[in-house]
Amino acid sequence: MKKFLGACCVLVLSALPMFADEISSAELLKQIQSLQQQMTQMKQDYDAKITTLNGRIAELENAGKAEAAKATAETKPATADSVSPETKAATVSQVDTLDDSFSDDDLYSKMNNRLGNIIPKLNQQGVQLGISSIIDTNFHHDTAKDGIGEMKGGIAGFGHHHHEGDDGHHHHHHGDKNGFNLRHIELGLTADVDPYFRGWTTLAFEDGEGTEIEEAVIQTTNLPYGLTLGAGKFMSGIGRINRQHSHTWDFMDTPLVYEKLLGGHGLRGKGIQLTWKAPTPFYLLFGAEIANGDNELFANHIGGDHLPDHDDPRLYTGFVKFSPELGDRHALQMGLSYARARHQSLHEHDHGGVLEIEALDGYNTLYGADVVYKYAGYGEKGEGDIILQGEYFFRDSDMRNHEEHESFSNRQDGYYIQALYGIAPRWRAGVRWEQVGLVNHVENHEDGDRDLGSSNRATAMIDWKLSEFSMLRLQVGRHNYAMAGGREHAWEFGIQLQISLGSHPAHDF
Repeated sequence: MKKFLGACCVLVLSALPMFADEISSAELLKQIQSLQQQMTQMKQDYDAKITTLNGRIAELENAGKAEAAKATAETKPATADSVSPETKAATVSQVDTLDDSFSDDDLYSKMNNRLGNIIPKLNQQGVQLGISSIIDTNFHHDTAKDGIGEMKGGIAGFGHHHHEGDDGHHHHHHGDKNGFNLRHIELGLTADVDPYFRGWTTLAFEDGEGTEIEEAVIQTTNLPYGLTLGAGKFMSGIGRINRQHSHTWDFMDTPLVYEKLLGGHGLRGKGIQLTWKAPTPFYLLFGAEIANGDNELFANHIGGDHLPDHDDPRLYTGFVKFSPELGDRHALQMGLSYARARHQSLHEHDHGGVLEIEALDGYNTLYGADVVYKYAGYGEKGEGDIILQGEYFFRDSDMRNHEEHESFSNRQDGYYIQALYGIAPRWRAGVRWEQVGLVNHVENHEDGDRDLGSSNRATAMIDWKLSEFSMLRLQVGRHNYAMAGGREHAWEFGIQLQISLGSHPAHDF
């Protein structure tokens, strides 16, 4: 036993130089001293039990000799062998138990686990860089007079065109043009940096509009108590579609409620995000974000000659996600969202050759709810799968004309519901119904209070995932919009081809 303990000490000391770069000298010395104390205590306990057992054996031998002295001359001299079989068995059992408790294998396991806790594992995560690219192209045709993009821009109550912000982005979201379109090229980089951080960045290349950083995030991986902290430029965790990249959408375009309340790119910004996964038997996640805001319809900043300059951050959000346990083939997730941001807009109006500028400054508040249900069918490659999904948002906008001190107020909402079904292996069919402006109350000094009409769109699609890396989709939609001059209708048709290059990280639920 002593030789084994000595050999273990030599082994530990000889292995320490290999990890000298991984932990500090002070911490290493502290841990070695702790390990030595534990080994010394184990040896002392072992010796104490051996001494106790030896004393017990000696007492048994003396008892045997006393019995022999009292025996008759014909009786065989008593020895330790005269001890009853039951007593011997008990003694042997104690020795066996001791041997089992302090076996070489058990001691080795304890030492190995201890060393594993105090010496960090060598890792190579930082050099394992994942690179992926998405190429998204389509053929588009619609029957709108000036194109679907311009038609959406004129929806009653949602038709303001906002001046570009001080970040220099012009934010053109006019939709696809009739003909062939190179919609989106996405380049993604991701890696597990070390035991403490992971990171990813996503670059978007828009045809004719340059390059944009969609995301650039540093996220912790080892915080206690279910906490995760992220920093950089990120897509907000509110809602469901907001945190998804366009190549993961179930339809070719984002729902109207996102386009008209949050803009074509959704809600995102540069800041920090903190989430907490509660220690519950079901999935329960709370999140909060603080960001500068980079959103033309919800958290825009202009400043300059007509509006005041405001310091960052200007965007604050909170959300909660809840998923009960429904069994192996059923999954349900529900969420609530809140966002508040300082917002500015600048409108230019031509009245009889006179240019009038309307500079608004104030706050936007958003309330949202989302739900998604998934059923895993018994077929292969998605056959029989069902997905039901919906979201609702309400935006309360309180603005004031900075120069004339007149108030402007908008109360608007919107929702969508969609359903998808796996009609065959790798084939899906889906439908989506959406409305904006069920509440479409606009109030300003010039026009007074107005309740404008709602607009809607119905869409159907079918897609075919030829493999895990390519997808072909056909989509048709019917638009019915309330415009300033009355209702307008249009049909839209599209064929989309999308491929994925390289390794792509798994998507959220």
